[in-house]
Amino acid sequence: MSDEDLSDTIKTIRTLLTARMLGTPVGTLQRETAADREARGSCWVSRVVLPAPAETDTLDLIFDVIRGLGNGNERYTVPVIENVRAQWTGHRAGVTKHEPEPTISESEKFYHLQEEVTDPITILYMHGGNNYLLGPAARRATTSKLARLTGGKCLSIQYRLAPQNPFPAALLDCLVAYLTLLYPPSGSPNAPVPAHHVVFAGDSGGAGLALSLVQVILHARKQQRTEKPTLEFHGQKVMLPVPAGLAFQSPSVDPQLTTLPSWAANFEYDTVPPDPPGYDAGFPTDEVWPSTPARGHYYCETSMLYHPLVCAMAADDWYGCPPIYMAIGSKERIVDAAKYFAQHVATQGVPVLWEEYELMPHNWPMAFPAHRFSEKCYGSWAKACSDFADGFNIQTHGTFTALEDSQEQELEVTKVTNISKDEVGRLMKCKESSIRPFTGQPVAKSHL
Repeated sequence: MSDEDLSDTIKTIRTLLTARMLGTPVGTLQRETAADREARGSCWVSRVVLPAPAETDTLDLIFDVIRGLGNGNERYTVPVIENVRAQWTGHRAGVTKHEPEPTISESEKFYHLQEEVTDPITILYMHGGNNYLLGPAARRATTSKLARLTGGKCLSIQYRLAPQNPFPAALLDCLVAYLTLLYPPSGSPNAPVPAHHVVFAGDSGGAGLALSLVQVILHARKQQRTEKPTLEFHGQKVMLPVPAGLAFQSPSVDPQLTTLPSWAANFEYDTVPPDPPGYDAGFPTDEVWPSTPARGHYYCETSMLYHPLVCAMAADDWYGCPPIYMAIGSKERIVDAAKYFAQHVATQGVPVLWEEYELMPHNWPMAFPAHRFSEKCYGSWAKACSDFADGFNIQTHGTFTALEDSQEQELEVTKVTNISKDEVGRLMKCKESSIRPFTGQPVAKSHL
């Protein structure tokens, strides 16, 4: 694909997405994007249900962190601890890309998946979709490729979607999934996975969820004054350690999206629609959105929008965070927020591997898998996962890869942006004060 063709394709995709997302009720979009489908080709997929613990420690811990990191004015919906659906994904060798999914049990699929695993790494994957769209099947090509390149396997979480299940339901599901990896209850197909072999990975809003989960762990360490806090889980007292590392593509660290200047400035270069859908008069409503009572954001109450468990960009303290890999396009609409976050955590001593690709749009490896930058990104993403799980000594390093000749220019991660903490704080307050609840009368029935 030529550079001119890429630009034209980006514009076409943005136009189509804008028309579809601004003109379709949320429930319909969810049915279309979150649906499961047959796993064809060179990937094993085993669908599992991770049982909910009888204890409430997971939920209580999240409540404690909300209070500990908040200002006392937070409002949120209290979720129920539920079973968590997820999908194991691994590489399936020796088949064509059209090979149908075998008609065997899910446990047999997992057995065959595990037979082809050559490395102990397990990637806990949180898909993107701004917390209200998509599901594991939508990122199956990504998780199967990461599994193949690392030699390990992925567990992709089908966390509950907003707006029906607002914050902190998805975060609770991710915490239960992580603990199930470490301490699988009786009847689980997988053996326990040590935390030093687990890497949290994700794209877009899924990266934000992973960072929220890390904040829960870090704050629990402070509360209990130990590097390995404990809680009750399926009848046993277990430790909650940090994973080996975090690996993200096009990470969204600001769920509001529009806070920093690049959201408006990079519009013509990205595939992302002009504004997040669902907040303007005329948006087609259903019983999914607007919520009851009305909220100003799909994912959470306005009072939570810039809480550290919702907005990673707003979290001050990352001491003890494992190393982070971040790949982003230089003209993504969310690039300013990603730069600010990377610089912020790097200045606190967190090792950050920053890769910036010239003119690439949001989620370009998924949108343009044949592009040379997509292959390069997947290779770096997988290598970072492997290096984290292998315990390598990671040093902060940044690169900018030019589109014309693919040459890499080194960047100093602690100086990738001139946007200050004070400016971010001012812009967050300004944005929060402008948000109003979205109201409307349901006009169609939609069910996820």
